Amino acid sequence: MPRAIEQVVTNYIHAGKQLSEETSSMLLTAGRIGTFEGKGSLDFGGSEYSAAPVSWLQPVKGSAEDKHGWWRLQPGSYLLELNESLQLHSGETAVLQVWEEVVRAGASHPTQLIRSSRETPATVLQVAAPGIDIKENARISRVYLL
Repeated sequence: MPRAIEQVVTNYIHAGKQLSEETSSMLLTAGRIGTFEGKGSLDFGGSEYSAAPVSWLQPVKGSAEDKHGWWRLQPGSYLLELNESLQLHSGETAVLQVWEEVVRAGASHPTQLIRSSRETPATVLQVAAPGIDIKENARISRVYLL
C-alpha cells in the first residue's frame, strides 16, 4: 500500500493550503527562481557534466511591512527550486506536474518522474509573454506518489 503523500513531502509550509482534499497529492511552493547565465554541458559518461551557472533573483517587496516579495518575470526560461523536499523510499516514484492555475497565469514547467529523494526539487519554468508575477512561497507544482 502506498504511503500517504504527507509522509513523502517534508518541509511544507501549510498543510491546509497544500494538501489536496482527496489527500493523494500535495501542492509544492516556489522557493527560489534564477536566470541561466551560461550553458551547462553533458557527455555520455558523466565525467564532463557541468550545471549551467545560475543567478538567483531577489523577490521585491512592495513595502517594508510586506512579509513576502514578488518575482516579476519576463518571458523566458528560469530555474525554479521548490521549498519542499521529497523523501522517497526505494521503489517509490513521484510525479511532479505544474499546477493548473500556473498555466492559466502564463507559465509552465515539464512533468517529471522522480525516483529518488530530493532536498530541493528543481525544474525549468517557462514564462509566456507578457510575463508573470510570482509571490514568494506561491503554490506552483503538484506532486503525486505512484
